[in-house]
Amino acid sequence: MVTEQEVEKTGYGITGDIGGIGRHTYYTPDGRRIRAIPAIRDYVLKDKAGKVIESGTRDANYDKGWLPVMPTEVKPHCDGCDNWHNTQEEVDTCISERSKKAKAWEKWAEKQKKGEAMEQAKETEDLRIKMLEMEGDMHTIMEQNEKLMKMLEAKSEEN
Repeated sequence: MVTEQEVEKTGYGITGDIGGIGRHTYYTPDGRRIRAIPAIRDYVLKDKAGKVIESGTRDANYDKGWLPVMPTEVKPHCDGCDNWHNTQEEVDTCISERSKKAKAWEKWAEKQKKGEAMEQAKETEDLRIKMLEMEGDMHTIMEQNEKLMKMLEAKSEEN
């Protein structure tokens, strides 16, 4: 009888392997198994003078922290930074630091929001005052226009 581990090693029974783009098995530092399409990228390393030191292809999935084999020592996953830390204490510290930073950002944003609201209220008041001044100017112009029209009518009747 074939055990489940032997079946997994040979690759039979893993979904997504029939047709389509081939997938590789990766492992996260916390021990989860991920089946993903390799993200093959070309790379070139150059020195300060611009001379090529090294070039080739690499799998960019390893940049995400994924591993080609199951890790012997699992690392706890941090929900704060979506990364892995060596100990649970580091995870707790990371999460608490991130929550402190988030609270500080919220305070800053609230302060900015209040400042912007005050600024908008001042701008609105300035615009209201300008509008009232313009209405007054328009009323004065209309009165002057009426006087001019009466003067023109009186002059035209004389002639």
